[in-house]
Amino acid sequence: MKVKYIYSAMMAAVFAVALTACSNENDMPEPEQKPKETTPITLSTDTVKVGVGESSTFNITAGGGDYKLIVENPDIASATIAGNAVTVKSAVKGKTGIIVSDATGNYKRVIVKSMYTKISLDKEEVKVGMKIGHTDGLAEVTVISGNGGYEAVSDHEDVARIKYVRENVVTITGVKNGSATITITDMMGLTKTVKVTVETTDVAYSEEEKAKIMQSTQETITFDESPTPSWGTMDISEDDGKWLAQWSYYGESYLKCWFEGDLTVGKKTGGRVESKDSYWNPLKAYDNVNVEILKVTDTHVWGIMSVLKDDYLHYGYFCLPKVEAKPED
Repeated sequence: MKVKYIYSAMMAAVFAVALTACSNENDMPEPEQKPKETTPITLSTDTVKVGVGESSTFNITAGGGDYKLIVENPDIASATIAGNAVTVKSAVKGKTGIIVSDATGNYKRVIVKSMYTKISLDKEEVKVGMKIGHTDGLAEVTVISGNGGYEAVSDHEDVARIKYVRENVVTITGVKNGSATITITDMMGLTKTVKVTVETTDVAYSEEEKAKIMQSTQETITFDESPTPSWGTMDISEDDGKWLAQWSYYGESYLKCWFEGDLTVGKKTGGRVESKDSYWNPLKAYDNVNVEILKVTDTHVWGIMSVLKDDYLHYGYFCLPKVEAKPED
């Protein structure tokens, strides 16, 4: 009987100790979780400048690895990564950004400036044909590639001056015979020079100027830079065995050019120009005028005319409808 009581007492003691141990384990605080350490992303540069059509590389100097790239404007540039090296390739001129992220959620933005690294022009030498007796010889230089915001200066304004710069076209005017250098600068400070030679000439229109005349569809006839009024009639027709290109207002005011030959492209003979700007003013007449037909279509004729008289080159051009092409009233 005593053995039974002793056994029961021992089991009760063991159970009490077990309960106490469990209670102590539940009361112990859990170990504090330490935050995971991360390394901020750092790059070899904050701004990447890359030439249009070219590539540039920058490096990721620190970070959490497993890097990913996001290009904000893929139309301007693209980017690839190999290890810690990021290569940026430019497509067009502009500004964008690339976001670099890593495995730990860090990210870093780098600015990309895609720009031209040099200015290119449609020509690097120009000749300004300054017509005899005039000081208004012109030439144009077009910027084919550059960063915009163009300015131009001449080192000899007594020979050639900048008339104006409109967008990417620089217009140069001649002053006297000689040479000058034009320097064109863009908004990024890039420069390009153009050699300008000014020469006196009796040629009324250069090939470029002829091309512009032929491109025009505005009906007009002008001589010595006289404006063509919006009233009156304009046409080209046969007149007593010759061709007559004219503007006329009831025969009181007119500008007429006669010439011989057929109505085909080429130089003509027997040119004569008469002009009268009002009933009261005297008639101006010029013989031995050089007439050249530049272009002929089913409906219109383009031509130029010029004559040198008293050391002054008189010149003009026309784009006129054929009389036979006009609809009947």
